Amino acid sequence: MSDAITKFGPVTVEPGTSRSNMWALMYVAFTTIGLVTAIATVTPYLLTTNLGIAEAEQGKALGTLAFWQEITLILVYGPIGILADKYGRRVVYAAGFATLALAYVLYPFATNLTELSTVRVLYALGVGAMTGMLATVIADYGVEQDRGKLTAMCGFLNGLGVVLLALGVGKLPALFAARGADDIAAGQQAMFVVAAMSLVSAAMAWAFLKRGVPAAVASLPKLSFATKLKQGFTVAKTNRRIALSYASGFVARGDIAIVGLFAGAWGKKAALEAGMSNTEALAAGIIPFVVAQSAALLWAPVVAVPLDRIPRMAALGWCMIAGMIGYCCLFFVADPLKGLSFVLFAMLGIGQISALLGAQSTIVKEASEAMRGSIIGVFNFCGAVGILLLTVIGGWLFDHVGPWAPFFLVGALNGLVGIAALLENRRERAA
Repeated sequence: MSDAITKFGPVTVEPGTSRSNMWALMYVAFTTIGLVTAIATVTPYLLTTNLGIAEAEQGKALGTLAFWQEITLILVYGPIGILADKYGRRVVYAAGFATLALAYVLYPFATNLTELSTVRVLYALGVGAMTGMLATVIADYGVEQDRGKLTAMCGFLNGLGVVLLALGVGKLPALFAARGADDIAAGQQAMFVVAAMSLVSAAMAWAFLKRGVPAAVASLPKLSFATKLKQGFTVAKTNRRIALSYASGFVARGDIAIVGLFAGAWGKKAALEAGMSNTEALAAGIIPFVVAQSAALLWAPVVAVPLDRIPRMAALGWCMIAGMIGYCCLFFVADPLKGLSFVLFAMLGIGQISALLGAQSTIVKEASEAMRGSIIGVFNFCGAVGILLLTVIGGWLFDHVGPWAPFFLVGALNGLVGIAALLENRRERAA
């Protein structure tokens, strides 16, 4: 390979990895989560404009959409892993981006919640391929001792992509409305832009990610998803680190869903109550989400420092405790668009990225090459179940308890996993 390298910045890479492979990973890390979360930016707008769902019922609607999305993800993570092991990561990654593009084209044409849920199933197919491959490619490209650094680099780019895309997508309907489009057409045109970006990312993944599968993976016997799932859970019975990694995945992946679904919905609700139009409310309402993701972006390099330097369970434990603090502090938010609230949403972002990077770093380090497909597959499975439960329960809490309640729930779960990880670290040190 003409541009094969041994180092990429501070990261030592696996043999056979090229510079173009690494830059392609940086690019898809930038676009993957941003394009995935763009749907959360525009969904509250579509619920109001296209479907006419009242604000008081939107938490339930968001939970319903998330339910069908996560049921799909639970079902597809296994086949996606099998396809990736057979045809290669780049094929599945590119197909995921292309499927996402189709979903974004169809999404703003839904006329009721059933149709919107159907498109979310298609969207989930793309999400499953993209998010499953991101963690797998990180594990494939970085050597074990530097995977924390590589995870943090990709996490930084995740955050940058989320911030820029949230800002851009949130303003698109108002921009198109100012040019003469009605509210429905403005939403459709905004989604066309996101679909085009997804297609560009599909082309980049196809052209520049590493072809084939790692030699050690290709030589392994081909197992069914059920067998891999059983294998992944069996490992957790004897490896407490793996078990706690799965628990952190259940919570941390739910973290992203809660922030994406409910921070923007909370901001939009407050903006509408302040008398803004729907297009204005979308642009203003995304501010709490952007503040949180901007703080996450700036905090990611800080988290990267201890991930490869302190014991894994200590790193995971303190990352999850940071998540607890960040989520629970939203209990004190009175108006998400004013004053001190922005500081609290910044703390949310710090907690979110800490928990996410702690969970991802731990799993990619604990997943040996021979067991990588099984372990990361179960990690993704646990994450999908977490998102399913937390978003459905969170939607009910959002409508019936208060917009802060879903965040408080996730914060409490972060705390429980964090304490368990710190106790495991103490046990390991005493052994």
